[in-house]
Amino acid sequence: MMTDHRDDQDFWYPDKLTGRRVRLRAKPGEAVVTVNRGDGPDRLVGNPAVRSLSRGANTRRGFAAVHVAPGLAAADLTGADGITDSIPVLVDEDGLDRYFLPGELTVQFRDGISDAAAEEVIAGLGSRIVVRQRTRGYYTLRVPDGQELFATIRAFADRPEVAFAEPSEAGFDDALHIPADADFGLLWGMRNTGQTVNGVAGTSGIDIGATVAWDVLRGDPDVIVTVIDTGADLDHPDLAANVLARGAEDWDFADAADPSPDDTDVHGTHVAGTAAGVEDAGGVVGVAPRCRIMPLRIDLTAGMNQNRADAINYVVAQAGAFPDRRYVINCSWRTSGDHAGVRTAIQNAAGSNVVVVFAAGNANANTDVTPQYPGVYPEVISVAALDQDGARATFSNFGSTVDVAAPGVNIWSSMPDDTHGFLDGTSMAAPHVAGLAALVWSAVPELSSDEVRTVVEDTCDSVDALNPGFAGQLGRGRINAGRAVGLAQIMAAYAGSLPAMT
Repeated sequence: MMTDHRDDQDFWYPDKLTGRRVRLRAKPGEAVVTVNRGDGPDRLVGNPAVRSLSRGANTRRGFAAVHVAPGLAAADLTGADGITDSIPVLVDEDGLDRYFLPGELTVQFRDGISDAAAEEVIAGLGSRIVVRQRTRGYYTLRVPDGQELFATIRAFADRPEVAFAEPSEAGFDDALHIPADADFGLLWGMRNTGQTVNGVAGTSGIDIGATVAWDVLRGDPDVIVTVIDTGADLDHPDLAANVLARGAEDWDFADAADPSPDDTDVHGTHVAGTAAGVEDAGGVVGVAPRCRIMPLRIDLTAGMNQNRADAINYVVAQAGAFPDRRYVINCSWRTSGDHAGVRTAIQNAAGSNVVVVFAAGNANANTDVTPQYPGVYPEVISVAALDQDGARATFSNFGSTVDVAAPGVNIWSSMPDDTHGFLDGTSMAAPHVAGLAALVWSAVPELSSDEVRTVVEDTCDSVDALNPGFAGQLGRGRINAGRAVGLAQIMAAYAGSLPAMT
């Protein structure tokens, strides 16, 4: 089933939610191809039209990003041995590479449009359904045979029943951690006495003040830290007692055949341990050790952005179904650009009394110049990373889109199979913030998500003096759990009114 994906097309589509045109250009020499499902990368590499794999492949879903052989264009790959369709990698207006699947688009129908009415529109425009996404009214669709992807997107966007339409997009290696070498004394982010951790001596007092907060409370089991990541080791002693009962719910958004969100990496387990690891005699303790963890598994190696949107929207639905609970989402990952499905899901969460925390990113970039999504969205708490002396981690992004900073270097936490290890990254900084938001909400459940965010941000310790080259670009500063919980107590005494910080 081939579609029209010439490299010389006018690549643009309307973003109905913002009213702007998204314009893209073809990147020479790199393409996304679809293959027969189950075909391994070795068959692609043996194809004379393919020079090598570029970002990776997803054999279960049947696509790969490849470098095109010299002298060929992306369109030349379609019909080559084993390749069913192709499209050039596209570059957006931010200069970011976007990995769209050839022949696929996603469409979100407006609230109130029935499934039958939506599917009548789909059939009427000649498309067929590839995946009914788990978000109501959200579909991954096949472009009609012989039709062009962006013309099809524009046709769907013209329909009044449609909230937005955009390409079906893959993300590669989006976990945002920087691997490091390989139990309370190692957690310098919780309490820094100047101890040496992983061969590096810290500065006393450069921490989040967790022990001060813990003198007041250590969390509430009705506050849920949702870790949308690579899953979790559900049997890990640091996590097992705090994992929310799943029942018959499907928490694996990467594998339709398996509802259990077991970690296939180390990333999600490590993040979960920092956010809400169990307080006991062994292992690590999380920032909010008496809150519960809801791990939702997504594919951060070669996964679809629409599945990530589904996971965020699932939390929104859970928040509506369990009004006595409070939900904090931690997302230690990125997307390659401004994705309407993920952006809309984040907006849904922020509008549904859910706190959303994102890593700012590890590109050592000013996000005002080179935005890294979704950390730049105003609805999220965007987190930069600091080292043991309070300085910006050399890899951490910075800029006016950053909201707060937290420990993100030499972070010791849980790893699969009852192990532990060090990782660096804004991925490791973000769960410190998610855990703190959970502590604040545990102290005063009546707060709104906006008020929780205000407490977290208003109680930070400035790090400008420690980072003279980045003053004003690391958010409000390093989070301070002791001050935040103290402010929450004051708010409780004032019946929820928010006194100004001095």
